[in-house]
Amino acid sequence: MTLDLGRFHEISLSTGDLSASLRFYEMLGFARGSVGDAWPHPYAVVTLGGLTLGLHEYRFPSPSFTSVHADIPATLEHFKEAGAVIAFAKTGPDCFNEFGVRDPAGHMITLLERATHADDAFDPARTSATLGKFLAFSLPSAAPEISAGFWQALGARPVDGRAGWPAHWLDAGGLCIALHEESLLERPALLFHREDAAAGTRLESPEGTLLVLVG
Repeated sequence: MTLDLGRFHEISLSTGDLSASLRFYEMLGFARGSVGDAWPHPYAVVTLGGLTLGLHEYRFPSPSFTSVHADIPATLEHFKEAGAVIAFAKTGPDCFNEFGVRDPAGHMITLLERATHADDAFDPARTSATLGKFLAFSLPSAAPEISAGFWQALGARPVDGRAGWPAHWLDAGGLCIALHEESLLERPALLFHREDAAAGTRLESPEGTLLVLVG
């Protein structure tokens, strides 16, 4: 049975102060996009290069790699049959269909029935004067090779990474992810590269997202 992540939609982030999170990312050069009415809670989207962040003023396991898939009920059954650990599921004719699974390191992956924002602000060439170019969403794992095998079973493809950040680099539904050893960094991070910046520079957003500049 072939499993499929679908198309990358956003890195979903839980924030206790949507306004503060928005100010932080816009100050760094992210562009704000238009959102739909799928969620009842306050919600905004910002983009930079190939990265889209969904800022949710709502409590949930965060961050979550979030994608869009055409048939959520059928896909959910396929994931169950394959033995995936289902973290939550909401399906039916009268609700917004979605479900979540966890990778071997416990990181959340959420699949949605449709997009919750437009791509009007998306520009893959956009960079930040402060951060530089977006490289990857990096996830810690005690066994990166096992985590990489799991993501590849969902359709992620190996890609070339950067020597300055040892990890398994993959294209997951259109987003570059990196699976690194926990000893390198114990937290998920958004990786960027700027030519004139010192490698290892770190910033932290109001909701606690870590942004790291690498060589």
